[in-house]
Amino acid sequence: MKLHPLSAVTRSLQRGFVAASFAFFVVAIGGFVAPGLTDSLGLMVGLFVLLFLVGVAYGVAYYYRYEYELTPDTFDVNSGVIGRQEREIPYRRIQNVDLTESIFHRIVGVAVVQIETAGGSQTEATLNFVSSDEARRLQREIRDRRARAQGADAEQAATAAESETERSVDDATPGAAQRDTTAESAETVTPDPERAADRISESGEIESQSQIFELGSTELLILAVTSFRPAAIAFLLIGFPFVQDVFVSLLSRMLGLEPSVGALIATIDLAVVVGLLTVLLGAITLWAISTVVTFLEYYGFTLGRQGEDLVYERGLLQRYSGSIPTDKIQTLTITENLLMRALGYAGFTVETAGYSPGQGDKGPQSAIPIARRDHALELARDLEPFGEPTFTRPPKRARRRYAVRFGLVVLGLTAVAFVIAQLVTGFGLWWVPLVLLVGVPPAAHLRWANRGYYAGEDYFVVRDGFWNRTTRVVPYYRLQTVIRRRTVFQRRLDLAHLTADTATASLLGRTDATAYDIDADVAADLFELQRERLQSSLHGGA
Repeated sequence: MKLHPLSAVTRSLQRGFVAASFAFFVVAIGGFVAPGLTDSLGLMVGLFVLLFLVGVAYGVAYYYRYEYELTPDTFDVNSGVIGRQEREIPYRRIQNVDLTESIFHRIVGVAVVQIETAGGSQTEATLNFVSSDEARRLQREIRDRRARAQGADAEQAATAAESETERSVDDATPGAAQRDTTAESAETVTPDPERAADRISESGEIESQSQIFELGSTELLILAVTSFRPAAIAFLLIGFPFVQDVFVSLLSRMLGLEPSVGALIATIDLAVVVGLLTVLLGAITLWAISTVVTFLEYYGFTLGRQGEDLVYERGLLQRYSGSIPTDKIQTLTITENLLMRALGYAGFTVETAGYSPGQGDKGPQSAIPIARRDHALELARDLEPFGEPTFTRPPKRARRRYAVRFGLVVLGLTAVAFVIAQLVTGFGLWWVPLVLLVGVPPAAHLRWANRGYYAGEDYFVVRDGFWNRTTRVVPYYRLQTVIRRRTVFQRRLDLAHLTADTATASLLGRTDATAYDIDADVAADLFELQRERLQSSLHGGA
């Protein structure tokens, strides 16, 4: 099957302009080799047109040479013009099929299909573009075939186990030798996975999609107001050059000065005040932009269940659709920032094995972005029944460690400001950072009070964070390794960190479930306990 014809148009134009851009590079190099050669405008225009046509021809050829097909066992993609690439993606390995539709896509009736596999560091296959109906058909077909393949594997495993049991019983009874032939015959008629998959499909055992959560308008507004999106920083940096005059005028009116940059930085002390006000106004602007971005991103969020997968849709300007395979979930994280906790709301995200859904986001996938806390916990426990954990806080000497660290940071800032005051005439506000010492004891206490761990019968749960509290739930059967760490300073206080590592992808800024600054002896005991649970899970609970 072919991609949508729009793919040929967009790819051809893109390749054409990329190829034509080399005309300027060729002309620049030619200017050194033959200076008079670049004086001809006709030559430059002709070279530009020639390279543009070459790029367009390559894009058209790529479109005609790109084919995809749904086979009984694999999703096949053949591509390449000069060098041919053939990929076979087994349905059993496919972890998610994402659909992306921007406003432009919806106007022209196309979508981008991204196929992700377990353990893949990047998208395995991208179909850019196919028609919207074809995209949804592919998403539905691949999900069903993946479920059928997994069901066939389960049926085959059950049949093999049943045959093994019968063989064991026959060996223990008289006449076992006579039954050997029957056992061998049973081995030869072990069901073929594809036949089993066909039987499952024909019997209608593939479950239809059922909705389990829908983000209401009130919840969407609360989510938008209480969340921060990193994309807001990019919008602020891009838009600042267009509003800098308005920004300078606003600061000047607030301070009663002339509307000019020179007046705002006339003295060092005034520049410091202006800097603090700039940070405050920047934070307010970031919050406003983040509110809009979050609203657009999670508008119309719905979560459903289809077989063993969670399926979601979200987005206003750009619509996303994908799934979360529940059998691949490694870690479940409940998130509650300060405002969400005050209003009684929470959300949770999941991380799956070796894969971060929505590779463009490079992060965990929101299963429930926000809901009433009891409702969010109820939905989370439908995935992992971790119960109500009773957290154990770090020992009180850890709180003293936090106070010392925060105090040293404040004194370090004060020392830097004092050095600047000695070098710069007119700067007398070097003492301002000392005001932060008042907040050191409560900050240390809040960090200590919001950290904790719970080692249950089946789950290891850790909690951390005051401004943005996260509670991470790790099933013992998902453990990959257990890590115990102690710094030089921790050894002096007999403390340690304990990390429960799972098979999630390594992402910038993401940390594994870690119990911070717990008693070293307790960490050693938990280390041995989790190693035992890990080994038990590897041996099937034996």
